[in-house]
Amino acid sequence: MRHLIASRFSVPRLDPASASRHADPEWLETRLQLFRRFFVPSVARLDVPVVLLCSSASAERVAAAVRDLEWATVQIQDSWYGGLTASAEQRITRLDSDDALRQDWFRALDDAPPAFDVYCTRDFLRLDLARARLFAYRRREPCSLAAFRGDLNPFAHDHAQIARHYRSHEISGPYLLQVVHGGNLSSRRPGWWRLPRRVPLDRRREFGLA
Repeated sequence: MRHLIASRFSVPRLDPASASRHADPEWLETRLQLFRRFFVPSVARLDVPVVLLCSSASAERVAAAVRDLEWATVQIQDSWYGGLTASAEQRITRLDSDDALRQDWFRALDDAPPAFDVYCTRDFLRLDLARARLFAYRRREPCSLAAFRGDLNPFAHDHAQIARHYRSHEISGPYLLQVVHGGNLSSRRPGWWRLPRRVPLDRRREFGLA
């Protein structure tokens, strides 16, 4: 099974207050710094191609900034919903460009039952940059990490709606490390049902982060 990672790097958001952020040079620079700090060391070791979805206004800048990464390509997308599909024998994993992926995610996908459209997890780790603390969480709905059969669009629906639209299979365990920083939506206090539990910072190494 061939794998591909896709990320919405800089596309217009649904919230009017942040919809134009994708074209703001200062925001793009901050995003690229986070991308280099977390996504790149985590994903570069996995030997899979990555597609970064960018708006027409940001694609050229992002493509120039990642030119040294042979495994990364930029594709233009000018709306929040959209994305890409691949060949039927591929699986596309959606991963935010400021987060990290555990090394054995693809092995878990290959070992999972084949009769499903989407493979996801409700468990994840969350790194709080401001406090330098790492927490384990569990969501009631699938987290943002999910792998889609190749002829499905990974960005057609929000991750919380996966179970409504697809035959989904849950893979247990935290394969996503979500990074909380001042500029992302995840900086809001999570709901009580996520049951946070602090874990050692050394667990970052599972995601390729020193």
